Parts: sequence; structure tokens; C-alpha cells
Amino acid sequence: MERLLSSISSTPSLFKAAYRPKGSTLMLLALLATMLASCEKATYEDLVPVEQNVPLALTASKTAVVLSEKNYDAEALALTWTSGTNNGSNSSISYKLLIDKQGNDFKNAVTLDLGKAVYSKTYSVKDLNSLLITGMHLAPGVESTLETRIITFISGNTVQSEASTQVIKVTPYQPVTDKLYLIGDATPNGWNAGAATELASINNIPGKFTWKGRLNAGEFKFSTVLGQFSPSYNKGADNSKLLYRTLDSQPDEKFLIAKAAMYTVTVNLLDLSIALFEGEDPVSPYTRLWMVGDATPNGWNIDNPNEMRVDSGNLFVFNYNAVFNAGEFKIPTAKGNWGADFYMPLVDAQALSLTGVSLVPGGSPDKKWRIANAGAYKVKLDLEAMKIYIKPFTAYTQLWIVGDATPTGWNIDSPTPLVPDAANPYVFTYTGALAAGEFKIPVKTGDWGGDFFMPEVNFAGAGSTRMKFVPGGSPDFKWKIAQAGIYKVTVDQLHETISIIKQ
Repeated sequence: MERLLSSISSTPSLFKAAYRPKGSTLMLLALLATMLASCEKATYEDLVPVEQNVPLALTASKTAVVLSEKNYDAEALALTWTSGTNNGSNSSISYKLLIDKQGNDFKNAVTLDLGKAVYSKTYSVKDLNSLLITGMHLAPGVESTLETRIITFISGNTVQSEASTQVIKVTPYQPVTDKLYLIGDATPNGWNAGAATELASINNIPGKFTWKGRLNAGEFKFSTVLGQFSPSYNKGADNSKLLYRTLDSQPDEKFLIAKAAMYTVTVNLLDLSIALFEGEDPVSPYTRLWMVGDATPNGWNIDNPNEMRVDSGNLFVFNYNAVFNAGEFKIPTAKGNWGADFYMPLVDAQALSLTGVSLVPGGSPDKKWRIANAGAYKVKLDLEAMKIYIKPFTAYTQLWIVGDATPTGWNIDSPTPLVPDAANPYVFTYTGALAAGEFKIPVKTGDWGGDFFMPEVNFAGAGSTRMKFVPGGSPDFKWKIAQAGIYKVTVDQLHETISIIKQ
């Protein structure tokens, strides 16, 4: 009996859940006295107070609910009910909640098995809306009438005992996307919809996203489905406003980045706002780097090593494209000093297919990359990612220019061809009319998703001398011709240079 008293006193939550006082203190004492007198082992059913056997009645906190996603975490609806009766059987009662459209007779109801001693069900705005939109396929923004019903089952009986119904009118909302992506030539992956840059959700709050990283000079907007350009969020009335765009006929205004730098982007889709802050760009550890070794044109001459070219669109990236000899090379951080720090492979003679690289103080231990087969190579060193890419290069046998500045316009199926140089397989030229407009250089026809040569900075003008190879054509940069005329365009696809001279 002491064990019984101890178990009762240590489980107040059981009584709290199964028993709602209604002046019932004397009844509870009577129940305990009966149990003590019998000295029988208490069961769950024994502890259900007799006065809880009252007719079943369901009550809703509201009979009309209009949901708003801005209040996603607030209480939307609370359903409560009385205990129902067990018909004097002293058996426990289980509860089941059903919700369906009015008039369906609960044939397609959402059903919740609640178990025993449960007398309420509360829905937040977000949870109720999900139930209505996803579970019941109700139309957002349209008022619908529902019936909610609580039914009881007495322990040991599979037939329902009682039922109570409440009618409720509800208006759900269309939730905003739970995924958001940056897309545009200002973004890391350009206009490639299948590789758009995903923003991070802010504390799982609906509609709030953020991203921090480098944006290039160019344009961007937000896509909501990876691989698709719409629906999208575009620039609204000003740079602090968003416009939700679902149709091609709607304005397609984009946000403009004038200067490449680090930015923090924060958006709130519920109030259609955006905040764009320019942050401090991380500083590249070096502004100049070189290559030295018998694989390079200048050999082991540390006083005159071969200088790499920094990418003006990304100051962490250095390139060196040339015809290499069979031999070795490493990357010094200073001229004329064998004791300077060097970028080297992780192991000596590291396979060229591997991208690992390390900065070695004082150049010791001395490790080098090894070129086994002489020929044209393109080397790209990314100091931010600490990766190096060393790839043999085979010259394209045909190049074209395409764009509204060219005679054939934006016709990718029949762009304007460049003429190969008979003495140099890497050099191509075009001499002829260019209109005021834009152009870029595809390496094959008929495919906007193919590879291109493009400027390092978008809308580079006729004075541009650099280009770079862009796999997949993204980010999508173009040269811009300001004044129509006759031009001679010369490109070197190995060294990735261009000359645009008005004749």
C-alpha cells in the first residue's frame, strides 16, 4: 500500500492530464479510500476519476480563422473537448480527431489518433495552414467550411462510443518558398539555373534568407526552383523592394552590382524587402606570383621568372598559360630570392590531376610539379580555395563571335566565324563591321550552354586586352562596342588575350 501511495504522489501529471477538477476533491478522496481499502494493484483505468464520465462536447476557440504567414508561430486554433462517458464500465476512453470539408461526411477526413487522457489539440498558424494546403488541398486565399469531429472509443470496444462536431470557416494562405537562389552574371555561378547559388534560411523563419559572398559587377535576381528561371523575385520599386514574378509578361528588372566585392544579402519574402550590404573584401595574400623551373620558358632564372596573371574579376586567382617543356616548376612569391615562400605541391611530382597545394615557408622542403610531356598547358591557382588546376590545352580549330554587335547577331546556330592564323594555331582574327552592342566568343555553334571565351569583367570595351575561358558560358560576360565601325579583333586562345582595334 505504501508503494501505491508513493506511485500516486510521484505522478501528478497523470492526474492533471486525466482529471479536470470541478469541485471534485471529495470524489478523488473517495476514490483513493476505495483503492486503499481493497489493497489491490492500481491500473491506469483505476485512476480515471468517476466524475469525468460526462457527455462528449467539442469546442473550438474560433469559428472563423483567416491565416497569415506573418503570424506563422502564433496560435491559430485550439480544439478542446470533455471526457465523454464510458457507460459506467470503469474502462479508459481513447480519442480520435477528424477534420474534413463540410458535406463530405468525413469520408476523406484527416484523422489523428490521440490516445487516452488527451482533451485538446492546438494548431499554430504554420501547422494549420500546412494541414489545409498540403493535407486537404484547399485553395489559398479562399474561405472554406470545415467540420471537426471528436469521437471516443471505450477500452476493449472497437465501435465508437460518442461523437461531437464543430463547424469552422478557414482561409489558408499560399506559403512562400522554402528555397531561394541567387542567379545572374553578378553571382558565383552566373545565369546557370541548374547551379544557382542557394541562400540560407534564417532560423527557419518563413521567407527570411541570407547569403554572404563575392558578387561580381553585373546583375542578379532570385529564383525559387533550382533549374528554372521562374517564379522569381526581382527588383521592385527601388533597391530595397522585391517584386514576385510568375509570368514572362511581368517586368524583369534585376538588381545591379556596380563594383565587385564581398556582399551580405538579406531578404524577407513576406514583406518583399531586401537589404544589400557591401562588406570588406578579403585581401589576397599576394598581388603578384611567378613560375620558375626548367618546364617554363625562362627556366630556373629566379631573377626573371615567368609572371602569372591575376584575374581582375577575382584577385585570388592567378593564371599562367604557355607552352611548357618537359621538366619541373614551382611558384615563388618573390623574384630574386630562393629563400622566399613558395607555393608547392603537397608531395613532390604530384599527379597533375590532383589539385592540392601548400604554401611552404622558405621553400623548404623543396617540392615541385613535374611536366612529363611537353606542350601547351593552362595553370590556374586559386589562393582562396587553395587549389591548383594544371591541364593540357588543345587549340580549338574554329572560333566565332556572336552578339548584337556582330553581322549575324545573336544567332548561335550561325555565328560570325573568325579566321585562323596560318602560322599560329592559337590565334584567330575577325576584320569587319561591328555595330554598337555586345559580343562573346563561342567555341562551338548551336549551344548557348557551351563553352565560351569572355572578358574577365562584364561589358569590357574596345580597349580590353584580356579574356578567359568560361566553361558552360556562366557567368555570362560580354564585350561592349560603344561605337559602330570597322574593327580588327585578334584573339589568342592559349594566352587568353584579345585585341579590339577600330580601323
